[in-house]
This record gives sequence, C-alpha cells and structure tokens, in this order.
Amino acid sequence: MLRQILIWIAAIVAGVLLGLASAWATLHFGASTFTEHYGHWVFSRAAGSTAAGPYTRAIIARDGLLALSAREAVYFSMYQDEQGRALDEGCVYELNGRPLDARWWSVTLYADDNFLAQNTDNAHSLDASRAGNDAPWAVRISPVRGDATHWISSREARRGFIIMLRVYNPQRDFRPSKDALPVLTTISCAGDAP
Repeated sequence: MLRQILIWIAAIVAGVLLGLASAWATLHFGASTFTEHYGHWVFSRAAGSTAAGPYTRAIIARDGLLALSAREAVYFSMYQDEQGRALDEGCVYELNGRPLDARWWSVTLYADDNFLAQNTDNAHSLDASRAGNDAPWAVRISPVRGDATHWISSREARRGFIIMLRVYNPQRDFRPSKDALPVLTTISCAGDAP
C-alpha cells in the first residue's frame, strides 16, 4: 500500500515538473513559431491576433506588448544591429526610413527591461507627425543629441535595448519587406578604434 502511494506521489511530482518545464520552454523558445524576419526586424504574426492561443498570449504578455488588433496596427521589433550585435547604449546609430503605406507610424526605444529608458531627455520615440510620411526620414539613436534633427535617446537604455516600429492602419497593399522597412546603420561605438 505504501509503495503504491509513493508511486502515485512520484507520478504527480513528475507530471508537475514536466508541465512546468514544457511551459518554461514554450515561453522562452516558442516565439520563433509565430515570428517572421525582415532584415533585422522581427515581426510577430500573433501580436493582436484573436487566433493567438494561451501560450502565444503568455509570450506576448511576458514581453509587455499591449497590442492592438492586427487590422489596427502591426509591430516590428529590432534587437540587433546590422552586424548581429545587441543594440547598445554605448553606440550611435542612424535609422533611415521611407514613407510607409499606412495612416501613421512610430519608432520607440525600450530598454532591456521592456520599459522606456529611465532618462529625462523626453526623446523616447519619433513618429510620422514629426518626421512626415511623404518623404525619406532619418533619426539618430544615441545617448546625446548632438546636431541631429530627429533624435531618440538611448541614455540609460543599457545593452540589449529594443527598437519597436509600429505601423498603424496599414493599407491593404502594405506588405512588410526588408526593403520597405527602416534600415539601421551603426555610426560608431564606444571603444571602437578611431
């Protein structure tokens, strides 16, 4: 009798551990099942989708994205520069974009904790209202503004920050592609040889 009780306890403990391990693995590695890549931009097909399952919703909630429906907005995230390095506060970047087939767009920098960088620069993002959506635009992403016309502050963003492009009310013929999305260029990094 005691042996059967121990077997049942062991089976329950093993089931709980297996369930926790599979949930952890899904939350940490499952995002790749519903993402597409356009250059260094990562597009989540599930963000804002009513068809997203509980694990997908958990992954999106973990990342802190409060997504609108996919008809209202689509989201692209960038985690790496053109050389595959994590985005870093110690670097100066330039993001160059062209008009997008959408009503409006914005680019926002989030620190490595998925929150806005904790600085007082009041320069967390750029949007179509300031840059326009009828001509090419450029924004510098750096810890100091310098002589940039448009600037997103990376001060206190640390290493591993995220750039998020939101495209609101995309037109029916809007098709994300590497060529249509803004391009990031690293200008310099602290410690680079002159």
